[in-house]
Amino acid sequence: MAREFTIRDEFFCDEDTFWDKAFLDEDFNRRFFFEILKFPDWKLSSQKSQGEGAARKLERAMHVMPSISQVPAALKKFMGDRFSYDETGTYDGASRRYDFSIKTSTLPDKIRCGGSLHTEKLGEKRIVRVARVHVEVKVFALGSLAEDRFLADLKTSYEAAARFTETYLKEKGLWTPPA
Repeated sequence: MAREFTIRDEFFCDEDTFWDKAFLDEDFNRRFFFEILKFPDWKLSSQKSQGEGAARKLERAMHVMPSISQVPAALKKFMGDRFSYDETGTYDGASRRYDFSIKTSTLPDKIRCGGSLHTEKLGEKRIVRVARVHVEVKVFALGSLAEDRFLADLKTSYEAAARFTETYLKEKGLWTPPA
C-alpha cells in the first residue's frame, strides 16, 4: 500500500529566487547532498532548460547514493551495499511545479517513489514550498518496514533542505525577511 506525506516550508524570497537560485541550482544541490546530507555520491546526470520565468521548462536527472550506515540490518540486506537511485524530474515555470520520479538500483520494479513540489506566493518576498511525496514498496514481509524507513528519511531530508535553503539564500544575500 502506498504511503504519502505532504510538507510545507515557508521562505523569505520570491518564487523565481527559490527555483532558480536554490532548488534547481547545481551548486545548491551539490552542497546539499554532500555537505548537509553527507551522501557518498551525487551527480547531476543531465539538465536541459528552455525559456525563462513563466515560460521556463526544465528537465533534469540526478544519480544519488545515500548513506545507508544507519539502515536496519534487515533493510540493508534487502537494499544491498551500494544502494542508489536515479531521480528524473520536470519543472514547469508557468505552474511553478516540479514533478519527479525515483528509480532505485534495488528492485526498481517493486519500489515506486515520486511526487511533486510547487510554490505558492504568500506575500512580497514570502513563499511556501509544498512537497508531496509517495512511496510504495511491494516486497513480502519488508514492504511496510521499507516504506516507513524511506518516508522517515525523506521527511528528514526535506526538513534539512528547508534549513539549508534558508542558510544558502542568506549566504547569497537573497533571504529577505520582513523588517
